Amino acid sequence: MTQATDTYEEPWVVEDKGFSTRISGKLLVHCFIVVFLGFIGGFVWLIALADDVFHILPLPKFEISVPDEPELLRNAHTGPIMNAMYVMAMVVMSPRLFFSVRQAKWVYYWAIILLWGNTIGYSTAVYAPERGLQPTAEWPNVVSYGTFYLAVVGAVITTGICLKGAMDAAKR
Repeated sequence: MTQATDTYEEPWVVEDKGFSTRISGKLLVHCFIVVFLGFIGGFVWLIALADDVFHILPLPKFEISVPDEPELLRNAHTGPIMNAMYVMAMVVMSPRLFFSVRQAKWVYYWAIILLWGNTIGYSTAVYAPERGLQPTAEWPNVVSYGTFYLAVVGAVITTGICLKGAMDAAKR
């Protein structure tokens, strides 16, 4: 016995409303997961600032060894959160940017690449000898460099599409 399936597919964009509710929701899920991971990066940064001690009363003191890279740990905290806020702004502003279906798909997929590329890049840069800035042979550096590279492409594409939408809106 076969089960009937609904062939209705929700649209990518709704006229004068930007991204459809489903597409907005799916993109925001990625944003909130990335924000949560940024919070975790903040806890690791806090432990580094407290000389590898994690102590929240009434819990006992825990000594946790974290990398001695406070600047990179700070980046692993603030970087993902800032990128998630940027993508959230794209979602919120989508009704004013008048995306076509094709533009909406490009923004959607490249925004996800931007989010995860930066999140992975900032996280692995803590362990990368070149901070992910050079494509050297060490695996954390290769991962960090590669994901940062993809994130930059995603940022350029999404920002370009949003800029075009803003310029079109300004002409209306």
